[in-house]
Amino acid sequence: MKKLLAAVFLLLLVLAAVLTLCRSRWSYAEQDREAILTPATAAHLAGTDELGRDRLVRTAGALLIGLTGATVAAAISIVVAAGFGLLAGFSPRWIAAALMFFSDGFLSLPWLFFLMMVRSLLPLTATPLTTAVTTFLVLAFLGWPAFARAIYRGALEMRGSEWMIQGRASGLTTWQLMRLHVVPQLCPLILPQFLICVPAFIMAEANLGALGLGVGEPIPSWGAMLMELDNTALLVSSHWVYLPIALLVVVLMILESFASEVKVYA
Repeated sequence: MKKLLAAVFLLLLVLAAVLTLCRSRWSYAEQDREAILTPATAAHLAGTDELGRDRLVRTAGALLIGLTGATVAAAISIVVAAGFGLLAGFSPRWIAAALMFFSDGFLSLPWLFFLMMVRSLLPLTATPLTTAVTTFLVLAFLGWPAFARAIYRGALEMRGSEWMIQGRASGLTTWQLMRLHVVPQLCPLILPQFLICVPAFIMAEANLGALGLGVGEPIPSWGAMLMELDNTALLVSSHWVYLPIALLVVVLMILESFASEVKVYA
């Protein structure tokens, strides 16, 4: 029941964000030169930022971009991890050891330094969309190794099971066994990891954006909007500046509730 209520509430938030973007007279990048750092008004229901951009529209955009980017990045990370773990689980021991060593090497990477290096390779003329895609792709690229080891352990257990031996004796190929039996058996492991990755990637993007390493302006993002909290004058003039962080906390709590009752494999 709790998960159903959380799902409904999340869906309502997404619909509200979509309606806000579609119905508002302002776009997320449009500036109102006559309304800089204003509190809530009839024209701007949640006030404006230091550039005169509508805060409510930008918060709605940050919610949709963060959810979409984190969900896609989590899906990519899970698919890569599942493929890597299954390949290692059904390979000879020396190949599996090499693949797991490669995976452990990724775990030892300093992800912040790696992201800084990737961002430095982007040209100065890179579009905001390019920086957004790059940010979430790097998060997906760095998020798969730990889960790959969990898939590897599960594949090893199934590899020596009686039903696997019986399937081979029946003439089924390794590909058929993985597609028809192994992957469905691993779904209880894959789904919880996916649900854990989504809020983790949202929080990672918010932290990176606050450091100036996330989604580029003028595309709205959680990190860029949280940087407004450094403006003391803005905090005093309008309480609506807390809207992005309040909504971020709510979204994270909803997403965490989906994975709170599932078993986590490490």
